[in-house]
This record gives sequence, structure tokens and C-alpha cells, in this order.
Amino acid sequence: MRKIFFVLFFGILSAFLNSSLLFAGEIDILVDKLVDKGILSSGEAQVILTETKEEIRKDLAKGTLEGLPKWVQNTKLNGDFRLRYQWEDKLGSEERHRSRYRFRLGLESKVNDTMKVAAGLATGGDDARSTNQTMDDGFSTEDIKLDYAYAQFVAAPGVTFKAGKIKGIKKLIFRPSDLLWDSDINPEGVSILLSKRENNTDWFMNTGVWILDESSSDTSDSFMWVVQPGMKYSFNKSTCLKIAVAGYFFENIKGTSLNNGGSKSSGYYNTLERGGLKYDYNSVAPSFEFGIKKPLGGLVPYLAIFGDYVYNMDPSEKNKGYLGGIKFGAKKVKDWRQWQAKYMYRHLEKDAWIDIFPDSDAYSGYTDTKGHEVAFTYGLGKNATLGFDYYYMTRITGDSNRKHVVQVDWQVKF
Repeated sequence: MRKIFFVLFFGILSAFLNSSLLFAGEIDILVDKLVDKGILSSGEAQVILTETKEEIRKDLAKGTLEGLPKWVQNTKLNGDFRLRYQWEDKLGSEERHRSRYRFRLGLESKVNDTMKVAAGLATGGDDARSTNQTMDDGFSTEDIKLDYAYAQFVAAPGVTFKAGKIKGIKKLIFRPSDLLWDSDINPEGVSILLSKRENNTDWFMNTGVWILDESSSDTSDSFMWVVQPGMKYSFNKSTCLKIAVAGYFFENIKGTSLNNGGSKSSGYYNTLERGGLKYDYNSVAPSFEFGIKKPLGGLVPYLAIFGDYVYNMDPSEKNKGYLGGIKFGAKKVKDWRQWQAKYMYRHLEKDAWIDIFPDSDAYSGYTDTKGHEVAFTYGLGKNATLGFDYYYMTRITGDSNRKHVVQVDWQVKF
């Protein structure tokens, strides 16, 4: 199955590149001949080539380039490459230095006006919370995995269905932080996203049924329901408030041990009973973000205060978690000299949430942890950034086993 997917994926990539580049290459040859014969100057030739390539780009975007199949014109490629240096220092353990990288390549094809299909490949192993690859093992050849593959159907304005292994947890629910969900997680199942705008308010309802585990010998498969109503209210052109309350309802996880695809399974810090999870994790999780454009007389482009909270309704203790944070600078760093600084404090108790989902960089993503995170991102150019991230985390129980993590990232998107 993996070989078939690779053949299809790179076949589409080759067809897309060869068709468009062949057409552009023929124009280059013709213009060069005209320059050689003295009909055009070098400056005129460069203007013609630039304008022609811009028209080709526009036609590709519109899907109107003659001689190129519609399915190729309706297909887009995207991806990113990241280099990372990571230092870790945990009490009682030796310091650890790691050089890591991540490469992701995605493809999205518009089937018709209401449907599209998308798929992506990424480095890394089976861990749902990481696509990083550590440099080791004497230049060994590393794996490429299927990162996501899903179909999307827009049934009506404001009604979107997504099904499969869906890209991006942040596109399925409103989550201003990674207290509960690592940003690399791509859920499997079905999501229905509803939205409607009224005056200054954007209403939304995010829902989903996501599969957690399947057994050939047991019909009690583990899965979860997600329901998150919310709103974004604009006070004016520069100030807005976004709030939502998520309900997470789990089926058939009590007494089991879930695995996130990596080396860790639930129960590392969650409470166990007879080898399985002692509690259900049906939870209520409100979130908010209050943002202001050009505050303080325009000293910074954007400032936001945000937070997450979670309450697990089953256990009577160690069942809460919260995170508060502030960020300022560019709302999103996309270009040269743009920057953003961020600070967060988190506190996630032992049984507040399943311990295979939170940010894997915050004390390995476990519960029963608390601590600080400071991050800074700087734009090196269009779609290129340099990032610095520092975590200082400890266990809540006993306030011991402190852990420092420093990450320095160079990331390029295309």
C-alpha cells in the first residue's frame, strides 16, 4: 500500500512540474534565439520572460492554462523543512544534545467546486506528536511516513465535512495553546465544521468523531466525540475576542491503555488500575484569546492574551489544568524582520487529560507537570524564520524532577 501511494504521489508531482516547465522552457529558447539575432535586447527579453511566467502562474492558479490537464492545474504542492538544535537537562540525568530535522511535503487537489482531497508525507517515526528525525546511526537512510490523507466536502456556505486522517488539529478546533493538543497531531475520523457571520460576530461550531483504537478481537473500540461551540466578536477594526468551550467525550478508554504510535502509551503519568486507565476523561475545556492590533500607540503590530482550561469530570482530585499566555509582535511571522515573542505558564494535573496528547516538548508531553515556556521567532526572509524556544518544567507531585529544554529552529516553507 505504501509503494502504491508513493508512486501516485510522485507521479502527480512529476506530471505537474514537467508540463508547466516544458512550456516555460520552450518560451525561454525562443526568446534566446531572438536575442541572438538582435531582434530583442537582453532587457526586453527579461521583461517578456517575467511577464510570461507571471501569466502562466495566474493561469495555473485559475486552472485555465491550455494544454495542461485540469486535474494538474487544480493540484497544489506545499511543504516545509526545519533544522533544530535541542538541548535537554533533566535532574538526575545526563545532559543531552541533539541535532534534528523535519521535512514535510503536501499535495492538495481540487476535485470540483465543493470537494478536494489532500495528502502529505513527513519524516519521523510512528509518534503522533512528532515528525522530527534525529541525526544518528551513521548516515542511515530514514523513513518517510504518511502524515495525513483526507477528503473535504463543502456542503453549503459555512458547512464543511472532513474525513480521513485530517491535517492539523488547530484547523479542527480552536486551541490558542498546546496545553491539551500537540500541534503535530492529525486526528483520524470525521469532523463537521459549522460557521456563520452576523454583523460583528463570527459564530462557529466544531464537531468530530475521532477513532483512538481498533481491535480485531473486541467490538468495544475506543473513540472520542468533540463538540466546541464558540464565537469571535470584533469590537472594532483593531480589537477582537475569541472564546469557545469544548466538550470531549471518550468511549471505551477506561481500563485500557492507549498508544500514540510512538514508544509511549497512556498511563505513564495518568492513574492506572489493574494495568489500565482508572478514569474516564470526559472533559470540559474553555478557551479564549483577546487580540489588539497596533497597541501602545503602534509600538508593536499585534498583542494577544490567551488561555486554556480543562476539567475532567470523573476523578475527584488532580483533575484540572490551565495555561495562561501573552504574545506580541507580528500576528504571524511570514517575512523579513517580522518577529514575535511569547510567554506561557502551564499547570496540568495528573488526571486532567490523557497524557499522550499534550505538547511533546513540555516535559515529554506528560501530565502532572507545570512550568514556563518562552519563545521568540524572527523572520529571515519571506517564508523563512529563526526560532528560539525554552521550557522550564517540573513535576507537580513533589515539585521535583525539574527539566530544561532549549530548541533553536531554522525553518523554510514553500
